[in-house]
Amino acid sequence: MKKFLIFSWFVTLLITTQTFASVASVFEKNYYDSYREGKCGLNVLNFFERLESKGEDVRSLSLVYLVNKGTTVFGMVNAEKARTTLHGKLTTEEKNWYHHQFAIDINGTVYDFDYLNYPRPLSLNKYVEDMYLNENECLTPKAAEFCAGRNNKLRDYYVNLTEAQEVLEGNGRAYWSGSLQQLLDKYK
Repeated sequence: MKKFLIFSWFVTLLITTQTFASVASVFEKNYYDSYREGKCGLNVLNFFERLESKGEDVRSLSLVYLVNKGTTVFGMVNAEKARTTLHGKLTTEEKNWYHHQFAIDINGTVYDFDYLNYPRPLSLNKYVEDMYLNENECLTPKAAEFCAGRNNKLRDYYVNLTEAQEVLEGNGRAYWSGSLQQLLDKYK
């Protein structure tokens, strides 16, 4: 029995590793070949479609829809390391969006086409810290200062999760909703 359990664990680990490698490979290809600036939802949809066309099982993936329900940064999502092009070269900068969308798998690995200037799947905790929370706390902003602060973002940023298959079928039914802090807690 013990040998069977070890064998089962090893097979599961092997399948998970192969699936991650396949998903990461498609993510990298889409990151460079089919990215459309300002179209985060379309980028994720294209990612799901390409995975499905390659015979990958998308049931382990979800679309993350992120909005700011607070008043900081005029209700916009403030990203610290967003992908952009400067003088024909990929780089990063701080950006503000009315919403943002990216993909996440059941293990909490994030696939964001607007993060950094190269494709980098990474854990939700590292992603959120680097993309959104890596800024000084903003207790009393100056008149022209565009700031939100870590605690405000964790509380005010609101998330909906929709299964990839639902997205591919044209449905937008979220199966989970909560604050950014609650999402981090969900994937601990």
